[in-house]
Amino acid sequence: MKFRKNVARALALNSSLGRSITFFMAGLLLAGIVTCVWTLTRSWDKTVQDAERSAINLSVSQSRQAEDTFLQAELVLREVRRNIPQEGLASITIPPFNTYLAELKDRVPQLHGVMVFDAQGIMLATSLDKRPLMTNYSDREYFIYHRHNNHGSLHIGHVIRSRSTGDMVIPVSLRINDAAGGFEGVLLATVKVEYFRHFYGYFELQDRDLLALLTTDGTTLYVRPYGDETINQNLSSSPLFTRELSQKDRGHGTWVSTLDNIERIYGFARSERYPLVVAAGYDKSALWNSWLRGSLPDIVLNAMLLLGTLLMGAIIFRQVRLNVRNQTQLATLRDELTSINHTLQLMALADGLTGLANRRQFDLFLSQSLKNSAQTQKPVSLIMIDIDYFKRYNDFYGHVAGDNCLRLVGDILQKLQLNKNDLIARYGGEEFAIILPDTGPEAALFVARRAVSMVRGAKIPHSQAGGQHAVVTISAGCYSVIADADFDDAIRLKEGADKALYQAKIEGRDRAMATSDS
Repeated sequence: MKFRKNVARALALNSSLGRSITFFMAGLLLAGIVTCVWTLTRSWDKTVQDAERSAINLSVSQSRQAEDTFLQAELVLREVRRNIPQEGLASITIPPFNTYLAELKDRVPQLHGVMVFDAQGIMLATSLDKRPLMTNYSDREYFIYHRHNNHGSLHIGHVIRSRSTGDMVIPVSLRINDAAGGFEGVLLATVKVEYFRHFYGYFELQDRDLLALLTTDGTTLYVRPYGDETINQNLSSSPLFTRELSQKDRGHGTWVSTLDNIERIYGFARSERYPLVVAAGYDKSALWNSWLRGSLPDIVLNAMLLLGTLLMGAIIFRQVRLNVRNQTQLATLRDELTSINHTLQLMALADGLTGLANRRQFDLFLSQSLKNSAQTQKPVSLIMIDIDYFKRYNDFYGHVAGDNCLRLVGDILQKLQLNKNDLIARYGGEEFAIILPDTGPEAALFVARRAVSMVRGAKIPHSQAGGQHAVVTISAGCYSVIADADFDDAIRLKEGADKALYQAKIEGRDRAMATSDS
C-alpha cells in the first residue's frame, strides 16, 4: 500500500494532468520499445532472407556446375562406346585404344581416368600410364550394378579409392551390351574428388559454412570444409532428405546438420539430369554475431532515445508535482474566482467572441419554444453544428487564428436568412446550434445543408483538415420534435440532434444528417 502511494505521488496520479501525462509517457515508452523491437526484428529477418537467397543461388550454380562436370564425363564414355568395334570388346587393339583413352581423358581436366572392362571385370584398356597390378574389378559396386541392370543410362557411384593411384574418385560408368543385348562389359570414367575440393575452395565462406555435393540417396561425395572423413557418410536422416526434397527440387530451410550438429541456413538444389544434390549452408550463429555487430549502433541509439524519454518524463513529472502543490495552495481563491466567473457567464446572454446568442440564451429560448410547441402541436427543430477538425486548426494555426475562425463561421451562419423567430447560438467551444420553431425535419435539413455549403464555399484555409479541399468545413445534425408536456423534450431534442451530428461525422464530415424518432 505504501509503495502504491509513493508511486501515485511521484507520478502525480491524484491530478488529471498527472494521469494524462502518465498515460502519454507510458504510451510513448511502449511505442518506442515496440518500434525498436520491430525494427531490429525486420533487420534480422532481412539478413536471414538475404542468406537464404545467397544459399539458394550458390546451390543452384553448383548444381549446374556438377551437372556440367558429369555431363562431360558422360560424353566421353558415350564417345568411347560408339568407337568400340562392332565385333565387340575382344577385337580391341589394346595399345592404340589405351592411347585413344588417354587423349580423351586429357581433354577433360576433372577426369582421373577412363577404363574398359569385359564381362568378367578384367581391365582391357585404360588411360593410365601404368596398368595396375590388380586387373579384375568385378567386385566394384559400379560393375555389379551394370551386370544386373540392363539399361544404357549413366550410373554415378559412391566415392572409391583408386586401386591404380590411391586417389579418391567418383566412378561414372556405362554398360556395354553385345549384339544380342547381353552384358559385355563396363565403361568407367573416374572424376577426381580433388577437383571439387579445389573448385569449392574458390568461394569465400566462413569457417563453419558448408558446401556439399551429395547423391539423392543421402551419400556425401564431398563436403567443404571437411576432409575425406565425411566422404560416403549417409545423411538420409537429415531434414534435407526427410522433409525438403520430398516437397521441392530447390529451396531453403533452417535445420541442425546431422553431420556436425551445427544449425545453418541452407539453400539446396537437385540436379535435373543426374541423381545429385548440392546444399549450401551458412552458420546461423556466425550470421547472428555478424548481424549483432552491424546492428549495435542502432541498438545503442534506441537505448539512448528510451533513456532520454525517461529523463524527460522525470522532469515533466517533477514540474507537474510542483504545479499540483501550487494549485492546492490556491484552491480557495480559484474556486471563488470560478464561481464569480460562472455567475457572470450565466448572466450574459450574448457570446463575447462571435456576438451570437450564448448558451444561457439558447437554453431559455429552447425552453420557451418547446412550451409553445406543446400548445400549438407544431414541431421544433434543432440543428447542432460542429467545426470539423477544429483542434487540428487550433494546434496548427494557434488559438488567435482559432478564435478568428469561430467568428468567421458565426458570421456565415448569421447570413442564412432565417425567420426572425429562429435563433443561432454558440453552443460551446467549436459547436453552434440553430433553433427553428414551427419548422419540420425536411426544412431543418435544408437549412443545415445550406449552412454546410456556405461554410465550405467560404474557403477558409485549413491545411490540416485532411480532406480534398483543405478548407474549414462543418458537420451538422438535425432533429425535430413535437413537444409533449409529459416528457423531457429538451433532452430528447438535444440527444437526437447530437446523434445525427455524430452520424454525420462517421459518414465523413462536411455534411448534414437528420434522425427521426424511429
